[in-house]
Amino acid sequence: MEEYKFEAQKQWNKTPCGTGSLGGRPEDPDLAFFDTVKYTRYEIEDAWMNKAIDFKIGRNKKVLEIGYGMGTDLLSWAQQGAEVHGIDITQTHYELATKNFELHGLKCNLKVCDSSAIDFPSNSFDIVYSLGVLHHTPDTVRCISEAYRVLKPGGRLILGMYRKYSAFHIFQMLLWNGILKGKLRKLGYLGLMSTLELGADGIKIKPLVKTYTTSQLKAILSDFSNVQFKVTHFKREHMPVIGRLIPRFVEPWFEKSLGWYIVAFATK
Repeated sequence: MEEYKFEAQKQWNKTPCGTGSLGGRPEDPDLAFFDTVKYTRYEIEDAWMNKAIDFKIGRNKKVLEIGYGMGTDLLSWAQQGAEVHGIDITQTHYELATKNFELHGLKCNLKVCDSSAIDFPSNSFDIVYSLGVLHHTPDTVRCISEAYRVLKPGGRLILGMYRKYSAFHIFQMLLWNGILKGKLRKLGYLGLMSTLELGADGIKIKPLVKTYTTSQLKAILSDFSNVQFKVTHFKREHMPVIGRLIPRFVEPWFEKSLGWYIVAFATK
């Protein structure tokens, strides 16, 4: 288990989340850099979030983010009036997120902390939010139990995970990269999947990447009530070659069946 966590730290210390498509991070990031990261996330790479996640619900609430990266989403919660706290396993993320908040003149409470043992008291938060993080840890179930513990009664969990039966997983990773390009034979399944994270090669840098079905997440979230799921994030590029035949405007029609993310909304 510790090996997987070390690989995660190695991955995101070298290529902090959100910097890969920008060519890496500058030596001394300024406000323009962090605003570019935010624009790239919400308007280009993960525009689906604008429909799936409503940061306004955090107003006057106490929010914890598990895996804050450079603080982009946590900043969005803060800008909507939330009291924000965050944990992340990566020192570089801590440094960058701290800088991001300082440059935007907003307060936050950030910690370098393993999400399998959250360094906050029980019943502390109105919202626990984690998007695209807990599929990288071998302790996923334990981490979700910890999220449950630190939520107040009636508090809400918002959890985003990679989806197994998605176009990206089946067509892009398994068929195109895995079989046709031979990476599955060369790297094995875990090595292949690690390469979807920018900067990972599946050999020297090999973060754990897991996928989930709705049924699996429903079972994991059995202690929660009012559990709802939203399948989202489909682009025609997720289906190499044949995706070119799909007009861009019909992409939303395929989201529920082929989307790459499952976002769960659950109440303690």
